[in-house]
Amino acid sequence: MEVNVLAGSSSTNQAQHSILKLYDWRYATQLRQDYKVDPWTPYHEDQYREFVEGGDAAKFISALEDNDNTDDQVWDTARNETFLFDYCRDLHSCEVEAYSRLGDLQGRNIPHFLADVRFDAFPIHNALFEIRGILLELIAGYSLADLAQYAHQSSWQRICDEAIHTINLISDRGILNEDVKPRNVLIRTQDPDSEREVVVVIDFAQCRFREMNQSDADWRHEKWRQDEEGAIGYVMAHKLNGAFEYRPSYRFRCTCTKCTNI
Repeated sequence: MEVNVLAGSSSTNQAQHSILKLYDWRYATQLRQDYKVDPWTPYHEDQYREFVEGGDAAKFISALEDNDNTDDQVWDTARNETFLFDYCRDLHSCEVEAYSRLGDLQGRNIPHFLADVRFDAFPIHNALFEIRGILLELIAGYSLADLAQYAHQSSWQRICDEAIHTINLISDRGILNEDVKPRNVLIRTQDPDSEREVVVVIDFAQCRFREMNQSDADWRHEKWRQDEEGAIGYVMAHKLNGAFEYRPSYRFRCTCTKCTNI
């Protein structure tokens, strides 16, 4: 959602164009389809609110977090809505953490993180009625998936190489992104510090973070299996019919038995 943000109360302040990304389980269409949950209706609202206000939603979330055999139960509307609420809350927390870890890349390789946004979905305040969101810098440009449509072929190799380099910069900060794809890479066409297009990576809600005591071998294994740079390199090489040559870095090559037997 594109929004205008005023820097202060003065009427002379110009509005800053920004993106408001909401993690609203009620209207997360793709998520609801993925988990086969019907579209939100007043009936869903009544069932969820009753579940929350009766204290059962908090217990259900606690059971989900503790892996307490919730899969053995037949989930009704209230439990489905509670699951989606908790899932969206986790996505928000993940993306906020990612932007925090990537602070030095903000404004260049990823958007500026402007604010953590929270408000109530219903008139009664309750932590389980809270909709969370993030306010981000608006990136003017197009997605890497549309590169052939907007950029001259002579620039394809450079732009794709830069996209892979940016993915690796993010990896260097202890992040494994499970949602790397050309659609989540933007080409900024109006960069005041550059005379040419600049690559900006977005969407970090499905990341995992390297644990404090995680070994190099274990982390390398996870990164090799995910192959984030390949999610750009191989896809774009195919999409551009060989006009872009992908050269894997193999920086996370794993030689464990599981990986070498694939």
